[in-house]
Amino acid sequence: MGTKHCLVPMKRSFVLISFLLLTTLLYSDAERKLVPLKRGSSAEVLYFDFGDTAPTSFFQAEKLQEPKIEDLKLGFLDAAPGYYTGPDGGEVYQWAKNHYQWKRADGSVFTEWPTGIFKLDFPTGIGFVYAPAPPNCNGCSPTHVWNYPDNTKITKYWIANRKEYDTTFQKPLDFQNYLLVNETKFGKPKLEFENLVFYGSDKWNEFLRVFGAEGKTNLLITYLQSEFGFTNRGKVPVLLFDDYSSAKEYLGFDLPGAYEGEMGFGGKDALILCCGDQMPEKTGNAKFDADSLRRVNFSMVVQKLTRNIEQVSCLKTIAETGKSPTEEIIDPWFEEGFASYMESKFSDRKKIWIYSETEKLIRENKVPKSFKSLLDAKYKDNLPYVIGAILVKHLHDAYGKESIISYQKETCLGLGSILALQKVTGKNPDVLLKDSIKKFETDEIGLLKYAKPLSLMGITEMEPKFPNDFKLFLEKGFSLKESAKEVKSYDEIPNLSQIFTANVEDFSGKREGDFLGPGRSYFYLWKKGNYRWYGEGWEANVFPGNQIVYRGSNFTIVEWENGKKQYVAPNGDSVIFQNRETVQYSD
Repeated sequence: MGTKHCLVPMKRSFVLISFLLLTTLLYSDAERKLVPLKRGSSAEVLYFDFGDTAPTSFFQAEKLQEPKIEDLKLGFLDAAPGYYTGPDGGEVYQWAKNHYQWKRADGSVFTEWPTGIFKLDFPTGIGFVYAPAPPNCNGCSPTHVWNYPDNTKITKYWIANRKEYDTTFQKPLDFQNYLLVNETKFGKPKLEFENLVFYGSDKWNEFLRVFGAEGKTNLLITYLQSEFGFTNRGKVPVLLFDDYSSAKEYLGFDLPGAYEGEMGFGGKDALILCCGDQMPEKTGNAKFDADSLRRVNFSMVVQKLTRNIEQVSCLKTIAETGKSPTEEIIDPWFEEGFASYMESKFSDRKKIWIYSETEKLIRENKVPKSFKSLLDAKYKDNLPYVIGAILVKHLHDAYGKESIISYQKETCLGLGSILALQKVTGKNPDVLLKDSIKKFETDEIGLLKYAKPLSLMGITEMEPKFPNDFKLFLEKGFSLKESAKEVKSYDEIPNLSQIFTANVEDFSGKREGDFLGPGRSYFYLWKKGNYRWYGEGWEANVFPGNQIVYRGSNFTIVEWENGKKQYVAPNGDSVIFQNRETVQYSD
């Protein structure tokens, strides 16, 4: 019975306490100060709609609403921390001056920070972030980011040198990061091949017409994915510029490239290629046009695309780990070295160029003595494209694909080059550099004996006017007397015009450069029309309308257009036939 009597006052106390708490809360809420919009107490509260999914084109992205701080900023009278009521009745909490959060009537949440950053988030996962330009960027505009529930972002960031915005579509967890191209500025796509989308003038028409067959980007994409797990599943815009100055103006700096034929830039959101002014155009001469295309360095796209894919893969790593480097690692030896190494896998011309340049650097004692000196040299002497490629190849061969994957991940997340290289191999980077050069000298340098045919791989083969005579010469060479005094007849001296006259009509006056020749011969044409056949131990220089000069290993033959011939024997004696009947021997 006593217990029952005690329960009554306890129930009454609980009811009383609950009533007092509710009354206190209601009173507290009623007492919260109303905070108006800073642009005016009677100003209308603005609400925003960013759509349900991220736009996938520049023109769609341009239609996105862009909240401004003056649209949302609240006008606090003081900086006292605490709860307030927003202009739409929503709850506001202020931590300090310019640092507060407003839970708005439409369910969105507005947050401002003293740094000038603000964001507007919706319960659906859609949101907007505003970040002011860095204080050291004079005249720059802020960055705008729209976030969507599927982890897609649309980012508009200011390009200081162009004084305009670039807009990118980003979904790093799905290996996507690409520029939304302004087609008013760049025109409609000229070509879509796999995930590459090309924009440019008509000067690139011939390049693009054959790119699918010549570019080898499909092989690269497959290899990078299967070997290293690097890929890009999004679009890859390729912006084609006609001249160097316009490409440089767009980028804001000189175009990277080891030589003129590979000028461009492999950015993380687009590729930049130059130059349309140097691209072949149709002339109506089928042989000349085909030769022009054979001379185009299509593999430069492989190099720039490798850089793009490696960077997009890095963005995936950052998004996946949630770790963002405090500062970007400037690492040209790997960035360009890896791209050059990949290009060399799909281009014999590039491989020979790398090997030839490496041999030259060794010969001239220009190879850095330490890994730090390689880093400090940056782009001097094309070191990233040459020694960087040799070092990457050594890592791949000696330490396997995991060394490449791990190094890329470590530096992507902010670990310095020296520490990263030591961590993934367990060796001092100086030793690795020396080992890579030693391996090149012992195992790779021998390839240079095939430098000529490999460097001309795919180039047009020049045709002799009399192919059977030329073939016979290649097979047997010339059989001549040791002394010119032993030559008694005109026909004992070979008929050079019957052997070395070439079908240069399609190229003369328009082309200057190397050609392949039949068998193991080579050919060089000068624009003026003179040309040279050559091979191991011999060369024949042809001066149309004048003469042909053949030089063997130790003798010379000259033939003039009027039929005059001269033979200079190995012992220095010479004989000249003015014609079949007139002969003159040297004293």
